[in-house]
Amino acid sequence: MPNSSLCVTVENAISHVVHDFQKYPERFWNERDIHWSLFHYIKQEQTVKEAYPTQLVRAEFPTLKVFPGNKPARGHYDLVILDAKSYSRPEIQNMELQSSWRWDEYLKLIQINVAIEVKLWLARRHIEDRAGWDIQKLTDIPNNVQSAYFLNFVQLNFKFQYMRQYYQELRAYLITKKQPGLNILCVTSNSQIQSKSDNWL
Repeated sequence: MPNSSLCVTVENAISHVVHDFQKYPERFWNERDIHWSLFHYIKQEQTVKEAYPTQLVRAEFPTLKVFPGNKPARGHYDLVILDAKSYSRPEIQNMELQSSWRWDEYLKLIQINVAIEVKLWLARRHIEDRAGWDIQKLTDIPNNVQSAYFLNFVQLNFKFQYMRQYYQELRAYLITKKQPGLNILCVTSNSQIQSKSDNWL
């Protein structure tokens, strides 16, 4: 079951990033800038108690599922918060550094309380191509994620009607992807485009 208090603190951290994104949009040049801002606020919210800074909050954590293709491989989540109980299992704590490449043995033992994917939209791109993979990583079975967040930060030139139209198409697409356990944010750098209550789909 999702940890509701943890989700509240995560969403508080996200709200800080949204505030910064709308107040200082020129500071966000790429998705990494959003990742680090979110990491900062998650730590500031004291979302989880950790013995060291990257114990439970981790970046680029691999998916449980191996996705098919010419070279089957795991995806990676932008940020995760691991479940402390499963992380503290002896098998995980005694894992040798080199063993981290043998994920089949360990990923099934670890629960992810929160997994986050971030998308920064700076230009009109094919929506499904850009968003579909992130949604797939967060929702495809098997996965070990309790609560998933797909955060879309949209920084377009809204002076132009075709940009506003594109934004509405993006929102409409994301709405079709809503499902239990997946929380979708879609927010613009211009706070006048929509009310705060519409940021979460």
